[in-house]
Amino acid sequence: MRLAAVFAISAALIFLTPQSYAADSDVYALRCVICHQPNAQGVPGMYPPLAHSIGPDLQLKQGRHYLIQVALNGMTGPVNVNGIIYNGLMPPFAQLSDAEIADALNYVLTKFNADKLPKNFAPITAAEVKHARATHDSPTELPHERASLLSDLKKAHLNDGAAR
Repeated sequence: MRLAAVFAISAALIFLTPQSYAADSDVYALRCVICHQPNAQGVPGMYPPLAHSIGPDLQLKQGRHYLIQVALNGMTGPVNVNGIIYNGLMPPFAQLSDAEIADALNYVLTKFNADKLPKNFAPITAAEVKHARATHDSPTELPHERASLLSDLKKAHLNDGAAR
């Protein structure tokens, strides 16, 4: 019951927020901060940290696709981040423009994951987001995609060795 109330309040705040963004961080501040917190550390047990946890995902091409799909379609189900299981519910943000989604992802990646980004990091583009909209991944399948991505990173020895 408590989880449902938290989600209802969060969703109301997210969807009733004005749609004007002046800078990259505005998208994060208006849409993401309520769950993932100003420092991107998340809420234990419910909302995973974005800080120091998603940068390595970009070492593989499917990592870019995965992050965009999570932002577009939301995610439901348990995910393992830094060895901790989170079982919250992320709403979809498909109502945002391609540029807004790219800006939010790039903000989180460069502000909170700069030390984990691959050396050849290129910002996510609005064109990538537009292309990803055509391949709608199910929110319930995205935790499985994350597990597969982490397994592929480990196999490729691209992971930095930290338990993720």
